[in-house]
Order: sequence, then C-alpha cells, then structure tokens
Amino acid sequence: MKKWLVKLLVVGLLVLDFLALDDITTGNEPNYVGEWSILVVSVVVFGVLIWSRIRGINSVKKLDE
Repeated sequence: MKKWLVKLLVVGLLVLDFLALDDITTGNEPNYVGEWSILVVSVVVFGVLIWSRIRGINSVKKLDE
C-alpha cells in the first residue's frame, strides 16, 4: 500500500473513533452495536500496524518498491 493511503486510513479511523465515542457518551440510541464495532475494528487495525512496526516488518515500504 502507498504511504498516503495508510495515513488516510489512520486519519479516517481516528475520525470514526471520535464520532463513535461521541455517540456512545452523548447519544440516546437503544443500542450502540455500530459504534462499538467501529471501535473494535479500529483496535484491530491499529494493533496490526503497531505489531508490524514492533516486529520490524515494514509492509508499507516493501509494497512500495
């Protein structure tokens, strides 16, 4: 993946996380399945990105070459 695409993904996920947390804390919906699923997906994606950095596997750089 291109570096700008990863950056766009991270920014997009952060915006969705903020909006989901705002809905959870101030909303009055009967259920919050969508909001919690956004947060779970974000944790998984950020976990994979952090794990790849810790392991030294720079998949973004390898795919750009």
